[in-house]
Amino acid sequence: MASGFREWYFQLFNTRTRAAIDDDSGICNVLTENSPVEISIYTSGNGQTAASNPLAFTNGVINFWTADTVTALDLSVQTATGHGFFLESVNESNHRIDVDPDRIHQELIIPYTYAGASETIVDTGFDVLATMIVTDIHLDVAAVMTGGVLDIGTSTDTDGFADGVAASVTGFPITLLEEAIVSTSALFGALLAMATGTYVRKKYRQANATSGANIVYTNTTISSTAGNGYIALTYRRTPTR
Repeated sequence: MASGFREWYFQLFNTRTRAAIDDDSGICNVLTENSPVEISIYTSGNGQTAASNPLAFTNGVINFWTADTVTALDLSVQTATGHGFFLESVNESNHRIDVDPDRIHQELIIPYTYAGASETIVDTGFDVLATMIVTDIHLDVAAVMTGGVLDIGTSTDTDGFADGVAASVTGFPITLLEEAIVSTSALFGALLAMATGTYVRKKYRQANATSGANIVYTNTTISSTAGNGYIALTYRRTPTR
């Protein structure tokens, strides 16, 4: 560790074989502890070059530096094989990310953040992989966007997961917890529900990689305050892909 900066190093491990995993396309979003806000990370201990965040695994490893004032952080991970992890309050002595190759049911936690105004579509850096069959979505609003309304979807259907979710109250928007339409806003998108006006949940035809790889979101309505939170995608991982 160089003066003023702290080094972080993590390796993916297979819990069945106990062997390190070689992964060159998985990604990790480095977040502030107990917050969806990304931390500034660097490629070396001199802090001169900012690293991309999310960042990609190389041979199953991520290695980065933060300011030495950062003593714990959260990690949101998506592996190349479609495993999703959210690691809370990780410190620099933790170097393993254990992957259970037999776990089918998964949840991918994706942070969102907005400065205030309605803004362009944001590519989260996470993708719907060939191994993923997305079955559900939840939103956890951490900081309110007063008047803000979120669309969540993919690069080819930008409101395919959630269409017009009010992000103006902390916690879980109730209309994403219900099975039927109750208002004209905060609805499931067409990748997870049937025709507009009914929004009956799809049971057998759900979002997959053909729905558009990139997972995106946008604030469609001007909000008077900045806000942030977490998008949670529930899915089944198909190990035969």
